[in-house]
Amino acid sequence: MKKNNLLSFLASALLLYSCGPSQKITSSWVNPDRPQKKYTTVFVAALIQNNPVKYALEADLGAAAKARGFNVVKGYEIFPPNFNKENMRDKDLVLKLIRDKGCDVILSIAVIDEKSETYYVPGAVSVSVGYAPYAGYGPYGHYGTYGTGFYGYYNYWQPTLYSPGYYTTDKTYFIEANAYDVETQALIWSVQSKADNPSGIEKSSKEYTEMLFAQFDKERKK
Repeated sequence: MKKNNLLSFLASALLLYSCGPSQKITSSWVNPDRPQKKYTTVFVAALIQNNPVKYALEADLGAAAKARGFNVVKGYEIFPPNFNKENMRDKDLVLKLIRDKGCDVILSIAVIDEKSETYYVPGAVSVSVGYAPYAGYGPYGHYGTYGTGFYGYYNYWQPTLYSPGYYTTDKTYFIEANAYDVETQALIWSVQSKADNPSGIEKSSKEYTEMLFAQFDKERKK
């Protein structure tokens, strides 16, 4: 019974650990000399080559900004899917396209680093409690001792179970969000964060958006 309780406890602990937050903010900075004006329209740009991730991030960030009273223009609404620093070098053209949409602040998201680590996870062994002969029936007991059929026999012996070890790779992504004043190009807000083994575009995007705008809500009240 103690063994079963221990296994249940370990399983619950593992479940809680695996459900913990995979993303967190590592640092945040607000420019004390930022322009003192009210921003109304934000241009959201996820500077990521993976288009599904880019679209999901820009959509979620845009929805969060709209919920806070901003007008929103998303990057994919202006620039083509293959837009990147290699094929769009004209800074003035880029800024003109953004200004022509009435944007007065730019919010950019970029993955600035990635770290991978592979390690071995040893197999798990559930040790048998051993065999305790039923009193009065000798070393092999009586077939009826184990209950009815195979399950009773199996349950009585509680055999040792082994799950083999395996290799796994942990991935950590370091992400930076920057907000710029469109008119002066001054950096007014910057947030660095990291994501450990993010799973699924939709879930990771929404988790990041909630985390980033929770930080925004906290800092704009200062």
